[in-house]
Amino acid sequence: MSNLARRLEHDAPGVRDSILEGLDEILTVNRIGLPAELRRSLACTNIIENMNGTVRRVCRNVKHWRDAAMALRWTGAAMLEAANGFRRLKAHRQLSFLKSALAAHSARHRVKPALEQQSAVA
Repeated sequence: MSNLARRLEHDAPGVRDSILEGLDEILTVNRIGLPAELRRSLACTNIIENMNGTVRRVCRNVKHWRDAAMALRWTGAAMLEAANGFRRLKAHRQLSFLKSALAAHSARHRVKPALEQQSAVA
């Protein structure tokens, strides 16, 4: 993945940054051994793209954004609108496996409480 990011550095810096940003999550999903159907469902960005498109469509007629609170209200309303079109995840029956796998992964990689206290003091 880092080779791909390096090759895209000059041609598509935004894509490169997205790849590097999501690299840990991609590797974690592969490392915890999720079933293939669930991995495919989580790898697909169609849900996010659909929601982003709805937000753009709903918010495009706003000519003057008064403040950040207004932008948040409109974005929230657009997300609620997008939620009406969401369908159930194809691998929804495997989500309990994902939950237990993430909990086990988190427990294995959690810093010991004594080390956390030492780092807080330092």
